[in-house]
Amino acid sequence: MTNPYSQEQNQPVREKRKQDYLAYDVSFSVAHTIGAEPNTCFDNILDLFQFFPDVFASHTFVEGWYVVDLEDEVVINEHGWVEMPDGKILDPTVVILLPPERPVYYFPGIERSCQEVKEITLQKDFYFPYVRYVGTYGEDGLGHPTYKAAYEAATRKVFDLAAATQPPKKMTFLAAQDPDAQQDMGISIHLFFPSSEQDEEGQRGE
Repeated sequence: MTNPYSQEQNQPVREKRKQDYLAYDVSFSVAHTIGAEPNTCFDNILDLFQFFPDVFASHTFVEGWYVVDLEDEVVINEHGWVEMPDGKILDPTVVILLPPERPVYYFPGIERSCQEVKEITLQKDFYFPYVRYVGTYGEDGLGHPTYKAAYEAATRKVFDLAAATQPPKKMTFLAAQDPDAQQDMGISIHLFFPSSEQDEEGQRGE
């Protein structure tokens, strides 16, 4: 198995492991509040910035990639999440898409302020990841150096995780515009929002 992105990159990328950085309880509460959908990560984050601008004024809208390490498959996909001022991740999508114990790795590409997101949404037409919509960086957005660096770092992670088992795991490469892609890759979707703290602990397996 040959990794095509094994060379060192000029752009350092901060890999963030879900278990270390995800603010799970806040993400779960936010997912419940906005009625988050499992396969619309960018829409979920956009809802937060549009409906709660004062709350998220100091937070960052991130366009990047995440890697999911499944039982027999490693998946890379474009993903949107929020980075909090303390560096923690707020992700209302992943908490309803995957169980808490499932390993996930985040690779941030482009970070946008609340004000920048507001200005983008004033346009007549737009979609996220905006790096793909704007047209300057190609249809896949990989003409943007930091977005490309994030993708290549995430791809290296996919190869490393896939090769860590024998036989190697299947590798799946997805993008945000792939319809129903996450449902097709064997991810278990959890859409039950517990109504009590005790039920929540049971759902999270703590």
